[in-house]
Amino acid sequence: MAKKFICSQCGQTFEAASMPDKCPICGADTSHLSEVKSKGINTNGNVYTICYAAVMVVLVAFLLAFVSSALKPAQDANVAIDKKKQILASLNVRGIAKSDVEAKFDELIQETCVVTPDGQVTEGGAFEVETKEIGEKFPVYKAKTAAGDEALVLPLKGRGLWGGLWGYVAVTPDFQKVLGAYFDHESETAGLGALIKEEKFQSQFIGRPVMGADGKVALTVVKKGASEAETQIDGVTGATLTSKGVGEMVLSGIQQYVDALGAGKPAGSCKNAPKCCEKKHEGCGQHEGCPKAQQGCGGCPEKAEAPKCQSGSDCCKSGKCDKSGSCGKPGCDGDKACCGHK
Repeated sequence: MAKKFICSQCGQTFEAASMPDKCPICGADTSHLSEVKSKGINTNGNVYTICYAAVMVVLVAFLLAFVSSALKPAQDANVAIDKKKQILASLNVRGIAKSDVEAKFDELIQETCVVTPDGQVTEGGAFEVETKEIGEKFPVYKAKTAAGDEALVLPLKGRGLWGGLWGYVAVTPDFQKVLGAYFDHESETAGLGALIKEEKFQSQFIGRPVMGADGKVALTVVKKGASEAETQIDGVTGATLTSKGVGEMVLSGIQQYVDALGAGKPAGSCKNAPKCCEKKHEGCGQHEGCPKAQQGCGGCPEKAEAPKCQSGSDCCKSGKCDKSGSCGKPGCDGDKACCGHK
């Protein structure tokens, strides 16, 4: 690296690798030359440049991390408000002020749960399930629509032409009819696929049947003008692939919920009555004799109370007589006549 020297005879400075024999400017001998010692950092050197750049990168990264951390609560709150507005839109509550979203959401959403593909139910937590997790988990919102109808809001996810799709479909608790819908996208084409976000497209779903004649979900989206059934919704003109993506999302997505919650049977809450009834407990779920209050909600008892005996023939339908002549059913009270004995 070059060193800096000064000549006392001519007063000029110059650079050289080592002390020269004479001044290259005035020719004075070496006795007039002396090395100039640096009093600080050499700002023209590579070391200085590298160190300066590294310090600036660290400072900028720190500032960005600090700002991001400071703004995260506000960002999360805005994301939560937006999600709640989308769920409310599926219940036909639109155009609501940001300040009123929380109160309206709490008013219409009665309870939530998360269902696994095999029908296991976890109370609450639906709002925390991210869109990318749908399919592994099934969040369900039991709610009321703007008109006061009981509804189950089902979050869905799919794939459009350029990116992800998602939406919320509100259906009757028996999965037979659509009560409302909302769809959104990541990056569909403005004026074409992006129109799935518009109320004009979404309102077509209201009142449509969900199931086909075979008992399977038939609700879907087809090319505009090609619909042949009530379960087929007209897609967006010029956005065939996006419309197809919404159709597949709705068809397969709702079917997954039906399979997890139980073949389109009524649910009084997020509890899974059909799955409970597979245990074959007498009086459970949809079985004869089950109290209506237990259909689809609150879980079934390990053994429901058998219907009380009203007559001898009724009592003897399901029991053998013991030594006292009673079949042992409630209401028999040891009356031999109850089991046909006189």
